[in-house]
Amino acid sequence: MRFRLIRLLGLIVLGCLMLGLPAYFWIGDRQQVLRFLYPAQASLTASSLSCSAGAPTWLASAANFALRNNSSPSGQLAHVAADGELYECHYGWRGTPLLSSRVTEENRFRYASMTKALTADAILRQVRAGKLALDDRLLDWLLPGVEVADDRLKAVTVEHLLRHSAGFDRMRSEDPMVVRKRKPWCPYTAEPLTKVNLDFAPGERYAYSNLNYCLLGMVLERVSGQPFRELMEREYGLHARGIRFVDGPYLADEVSYDFRNSGFYGDDYWRYFDFHALSSSAGLSGSASAFASLWATLRDEQGFPVAQASTEKLCEPERLRGCYGYGVFNYRQTGRALTLQVQPGFLYASPSVLLLDSHGGVTVWVGNGTRLAGSPTDAMTRLLYQELDTYQASEASQ
Repeated sequence: MRFRLIRLLGLIVLGCLMLGLPAYFWIGDRQQVLRFLYPAQASLTASSLSCSAGAPTWLASAANFALRNNSSPSGQLAHVAADGELYECHYGWRGTPLLSSRVTEENRFRYASMTKALTADAILRQVRAGKLALDDRLLDWLLPGVEVADDRLKAVTVEHLLRHSAGFDRMRSEDPMVVRKRKPWCPYTAEPLTKVNLDFAPGERYAYSNLNYCLLGMVLERVSGQPFRELMEREYGLHARGIRFVDGPYLADEVSYDFRNSGFYGDDYWRYFDFHALSSSAGLSGSASAFASLWATLRDEQGFPVAQASTEKLCEPERLRGCYGYGVFNYRQTGRALTLQVQPGFLYASPSVLLLDSHGGVTVWVGNGTRLAGSPTDAMTRLLYQELDTYQASEASQ
């Protein structure tokens, strides 16, 4: 009897430990527990991977990489070949893993800064129409005749803004587009430009900046006489393609996002930012297929104008973000012939990347998580470069 009682007490203690320890860690550091569980979750999620008929094997391989190595538990990867054929892979669940509907090729993801590529294309349309010139000065459109604190600002042109060489550097100065709980001044007024001090002389180097593309959105409004969102709908028929601007809250057909590796921000991050202000730099959402199809249409109509910038002396195409064209950056790995024009995007658990390749192909990846260390978009860019280069070399040999 005594032995049975001791054994029963031991089982009770063991049961408490088995239940209590996980509860302790879950309550104390839930994110760390979720990170620990991710490899198992990825293995279970891999069974949800689905690709369109005839899709090249590299597409599934790259989607699997995004799931297992890029900490993105849901995603879509679309590729439009030079002949116009669209292939697509998708994986994951829209909400809680295994307890909600699977992600489809039509579900919505936030494009984040992939939006910039379309803003750049809209600018180049106005240039082709003769309503704007690449060497037009920013201040002539936004603050004609007004004196500014930094005379270098008078030299900033539309082309400088497109190529991220206008003098704004978010690594040195505050990025006014993503300031927490403060309303950005752009695109509502240009007056603060009178007090801005540039971080470097226009054309001196590249420095990625959301402000560049907000200012381009303001220029488009001046040139067209229309609000930016209305202009983009008129030019690109976004609604018919299932592409929409985000106003903050998640849309009904949108996936949920995984913030286990995001650190400071969580599911409610959108409450702290002005998404109307981000319209021209990070405002769009939709599926990977929708965005890839749109760029394939633009390719068929006019080639890729965003990829047709002249090469500058400061270009370093072998380095990511080392050579900006019109919005997109040129990327070519050492010793290889393939060239990509790349526009990555990242907006708190919303990684994405647009690739326009020198063979005429369009590739778009969208995800819903982020790596604990390193950039998910950089990892996907490097992987997709290798996959595309190998695939296209194989196609050429056949």
